[in-house]
Amino acid sequence: MPVAVDGRRRLQPEERKRLLLTNAVQVFARRGIGRGGHTEIAEIGGVSVATVFNYFKTREALVEAVLEEVENFLLNLAESVYAEEDNPLEAIRSHVKAFMNACEENPDYIKVWLEWSASVRDEIWPQYLEFQNKLLELIAKQIDKGIKKGILEQGLAPKERARWALGNAQMLVSMVFDPNGKPRGMEKMVERGFDHMLGVKA
Repeated sequence: MPVAVDGRRRLQPEERKRLLLTNAVQVFARRGIGRGGHTEIAEIGGVSVATVFNYFKTREALVEAVLEEVENFLLNLAESVYAEEDNPLEAIRSHVKAFMNACEENPDYIKVWLEWSASVRDEIWPQYLEFQNKLLELIAKQIDKGIKKGILEQGLAPKERARWALGNAQMLVSMVFDPNGKPRGMEKMVERGFDHMLGVKA
């Protein structure tokens, strides 16, 4: 096992890259997608700037890696919830709750996502739309199941309802990150709002 001069275990390349990527998400959450860079990541990680460049050769490569990390985090969150719950309505409710928990437990990921979702710029917007479509498909699949099982009303197409649900996620984030604290009874309010949006039968 490789050991550094100070006696600590030397990280393997993949471990080092994973740690630097976590640091990068933190930097991007604080400074923004357009301002976070190799220098700040090196400072947080306690490594040289050259080391960060060794793993992320250019700023473009760094941005792409961070956004891919955020994408994987949110897709894995959705997929894990939907794999555990057979009832489509309860699955979507669990997804919303898991997302709200992520706002508090993994806020850096959510903050980067929030900025990314509103950054209509050529260099990163196509990547966001590709990710968004993957997430919409996961949500729409559950809505379609709910309609076919008679849990949800007929009407607006599943993917369109999924778009409304995802759009309201931005409003959710603003409520969770409100410096004055979350509104009282937010969880119940959110559940009622999403039930209405999804077309839950009375």
